Formats: sequence, structure tokens, C-alpha cells
Amino acid sequence: MSAGRPPRIQVTGRSRAGKSTVRNALSLISAEETAPIDVPGQPDPVLDGDLLLYILPGVLGPADRSVLATLPPDRTLVVLNKADTIGTRWSDAALTADRHTTALGIPTFPVVASLAVHTRAGTFTESDLRTLHRHRHRTRTDPAFTLTPDLFTDPAVAEDTPARRTLLTRWDLYGISCALTALRHNPTLHPHPLLQILHSASGIDPLHQALHRRYQQATTRLTRESPAHQADPAPDNE
Repeated sequence: MSAGRPPRIQVTGRSRAGKSTVRNALSLISAEETAPIDVPGQPDPVLDGDLLLYILPGVLGPADRSVLATLPPDRTLVVLNKADTIGTRWSDAALTADRHTTALGIPTFPVVASLAVHTRAGTFTESDLRTLHRHRHRTRTDPAFTLTPDLFTDPAVAEDTPARRTLLTRWDLYGISCALTALRHNPTLHPHPLLQILHSASGIDPLHQALHRRYQQATTRLTRESPAHQADPAPDNE
């Protein structure tokens, strides 16, 4: 049996939804990142891929609903990116994703793609760990410590402002908050298990698994639709 062509993946969504970040987090090197939808004066991109990843920047808007209503549910996955900005707990983002799944009829996954990119590309250094340990109890006395970049890097907090700025560049606020929580519960964590915790906290694995399943299904479908497959002679039952 001759194989069909590889499935064509398109990554789409509104401007600044995080399409490139999600694409990098999933290592979709060959995926096509479309022009943004809902740009005044510009036509929406043609979405005719074998697999479609629709990226939401935390909020489902009218333009998103309009486009998603035209996409085939069996070939589309919705990524609720920047899930850390939804509510105050991961459960808030998960509940929002469940509501979108029900309303759209398309599986929706909460993800913090920026953190997933960091966990794929790096590991915790000894300097990172020292900085985290210096401040691992601070969020108990100062809940706003990891609320914004300015508060986290405020010179009034301590003299290690440059180290905190480096930490912010490497892991973002959400990653730092997750790491501080993990170290408060287990101060003996080494870099590798701490990295695994942050990778899990990004939510990227369930999305990756669903995409893999859809990719396999698309590959099977394309193989069956290929001219070479259709031209194969029927098996000899004699």
C-alpha cells in the first residue's frame, strides 16, 4: 500500500493569540502559521488544512465563534492559550475550556504555551534555585509578589533584583509562581523534577497527545484517499 502525503497542519487565530508560541511549544516545525483572522480591511485566511489548531488568547470573542463555526470539528483543536490569566487557579481555566468544548463542539485545551517553550529549551540553574529559595516563603506574607513583573523585580523587596530579573526572563511569572509553590512543599527538589513539574503545569501534554491522535487519524484518512491506494487491485479471494 502506498502512503498518502503527510497531513497539513495550520495554526490560526486572532492577532497576538500566541500562534508562534504554541507552534514552538509543540515543535510543529512543518506547520503553517496563517495570517491572523478578523483584521480590518483584510480577508480571513483560507483554513483548509488537514488539521487545524485554533489559538484563543484567553477569551472567546465573536470573531472566534464565527470562524470556528465553519471549521470541521473532527479536524480542529482549540487551544485556550495564556490560561494563567484566566481566574486565579488552574481549575478556572480548565472549567472555561470545558465550557468552550461544550459550546463549540470542539475539544478545547487550557495551555500556557510560553512556559512550555521554556521547559523544552532550558533547565534550572543553581543560580535560579538560590534565587527561588531566597523568596519561596514570600508569597505567604506578600501575595502580590508574583502578580506583575514590576512587583516581582521591585528593588525594595531585596538586593537581588538582577537575579530576579534573570529568573523572570527565563521562566515568566507563572513559571516562577509554580516553582515557588513546589519548593515550599518540597525544598529538596532538584532541577530535573522541578522542570517536570513546570512542564506539567503548562498543560501542553494533553494537547500534544490529542494532536498526535488527530495526526494519526489524518494520516490514515489521506492514505485511503490517495490515488495509489484507490488504484490497488482488490485482494484475490480465490
